[in-house]
Amino acid sequence: MNDSFKMFIIALVTALASQLLLGPYILKLQGFVPAKDMAAQPPIPSQKLEQGNRPLAPTTPAAKLTAPNLEGMTVDAARERWRDKGLTIIEDGEKIDSGAAPGSIIEQRPAPGSPLASMEVRVTVAKATPEIEVPNVVGKSIGAARKALETAGFEVPEPTSESSREPKGSVIKQLPAAGEKVKSESIVRLVIAEAAAVKVPKVTGTRLPKARKLLEAAGLVVGAIRRVEHEERGEDYVLRQDPSPKAEVPPGTEVELVVVAPN
Repeated sequence: MNDSFKMFIIALVTALASQLLLGPYILKLQGFVPAKDMAAQPPIPSQKLEQGNRPLAPTTPAAKLTAPNLEGMTVDAARERWRDKGLTIIEDGEKIDSGAAPGSIIEQRPAPGSPLASMEVRVTVAKATPEIEVPNVVGKSIGAARKALETAGFEVPEPTSESSREPKGSVIKQLPAAGEKVKSESIVRLVIAEAAAVKVPKVTGTRLPKARKLLEAAGLVVGAIRRVEHEERGEDYVLRQDPSPKAEVPPGTEVELVVVAPN
């Protein structure tokens, strides 16, 4: 083999070795990425490149659907309004609500404005409340009156009180009045008697008939009458009284009198 042929073989082997060793590096310098390296490259987040390496505007994700406000609408009206949107309204029970029209939606799940996990909204509608007659509890003790009203289906808040000659703690007024027809679970308000303080009028110096009228007009009762002799005053003249004038006592208190005996 001559020297020229040997030199040719050596040059060819050197070129092939250089291509194998330096080829990938040269390709990368020219902007080419091998397939195995491309798999390892992270994806470009939400942006694409145009010609000239300028980023495109990021794409906007689809907005989440939220539950519409159905409260106050009837189920049929809600279904008709949202049918085209693919929303299904499911009636899921009734509940008494005196402030809402019967058949109207008073609760919904999910609540208005909440994200929709599915295209379904479950609703509760107002139930029509029957009307019942209010029982008469005037004259009853507050305990008995409350029990009678609550058994009939009414709500009874704490009563108020007024001065009265009726027994303390007894019902003297009710609202609504007995016999009225109202919705079940309505409120019935009660007023109970409170012992009043009565000022005892002065009856000394008057005759017994007049003293009796004054005491009864004040809500008091003439009690024991003791008669005594008196040289200057005539028959039935009131000399003394007990309790004394202006004393404060409960209604119905007896007032004892000392009057002049017949001559």
